[in-house]
Amino acid sequence: MPLPFGIPDVYLKIFLGVFWLGMQVVFFYGNGIVTDLEATKYIYEAQQFLQTGHYSSGKFLFYSVQIFLIAACLKWHLSFLFIVIFQMVMNGLSAICFFKLAKKFTNLTYAYGATFFFLVFFYYHLFNTFLFTESLFFSFSIIYSWALFSTKKFTVVRALMLCAFVVLLYFTRPVGLFFIPATIVYLLIRFYSKKILLISMAAIAAAVAILFYLTNYSLASGGEFDFLLPYQNEMIICGVSSISDAHSIKVPVEKNSIQGLWYVITHYPDLFFRLASHRLIAFFGIYRPYYSWFHNLFACGYFLIMYAAIIAGARRLFEKYKPEVWFMWVMILLTAATVMLSCDEWSNRFIFAVMPFLLLLATHSLHQFSSVKPIGSN
Repeated sequence: MPLPFGIPDVYLKIFLGVFWLGMQVVFFYGNGIVTDLEATKYIYEAQQFLQTGHYSSGKFLFYSVQIFLIAACLKWHLSFLFIVIFQMVMNGLSAICFFKLAKKFTNLTYAYGATFFFLVFFYYHLFNTFLFTESLFFSFSIIYSWALFSTKKFTVVRALMLCAFVVLLYFTRPVGLFFIPATIVYLLIRFYSKKILLISMAAIAAAVAILFYLTNYSLASGGEFDFLLPYQNEMIICGVSSISDAHSIKVPVEKNSIQGLWYVITHYPDLFFRLASHRLIAFFGIYRPYYSWFHNLFACGYFLIMYAAIIAGARRLFEKYKPEVWFMWVMILLTAATVMLSCDEWSNRFIFAVMPFLLLLATHSLHQFSSVKPIGSN
């Protein structure tokens, strides 16, 4: 199928494939297999699991996919290269799914442009050689979204497949639970519009109960869902205290729970809203003072282009593909809300998790904006 400028479709596919492959080669030879930094705790937990049959802390349950892969390599004396290859394969598959999603929302020309733009942001893809959880979680998120949006008929088999995928996401990273409300919103709008009221009431009640239980379970496990510590140390960026003396915040209920978080919000509103606003700016603003000028210029410019594209077609954003648009907004807003309630990640990894959704919204919005005919045109 010919495209603008007369470039055959197959050549563009080859170009993107070679570009993606070249990126993986550069990452591998530039970084090697990264087993230090955050990877050390997953390797330790894998060793702990093989020796004792359990983790050193319950919080690692929500990172089990990565830990089990490492444990399998340790048990069968395999190189960690197998994990890196698996992560690269999943990343490549997610890029293909991203292309299909962009094509679904727009056309072939926009899909190629959006996919190239997606691949160019190498900070997102460089985790492929890291034994972190990000690479697989990023890839699974896009693959799951494609599987969900490709659902033509909501059957029992399809429902079980989607549920299994959500479980996989949840045990890759705890924020995988955000896919539960996002999926429910999508399914309600996509398949049950005529009976939206009754089904919404039942589904929302079930979702609230499930999320309440899973969130409290995650909070009680500590780790990234420890919401009290960032208030005591006034953290905008996780792990970085902005005050010298920590606040003494007394919570009469379990501190690592939704009830404990609600207590902090209602009894320390000034502290909460001040920190929440700074965290939201850090989340969407991308800028980090400890990074180089090139890093900040490239990353901030990249996201500003997406924001501008979304704003350009904002008035028509929900005219087409309303279920998909709502799904992506729910994912983005839940992630932003979590940052406001806790803290933002040092290297922007929280917003990287929803970057593909921002880019898909930007592509869809720009396509909608460009398709508007000027007044008076035929």
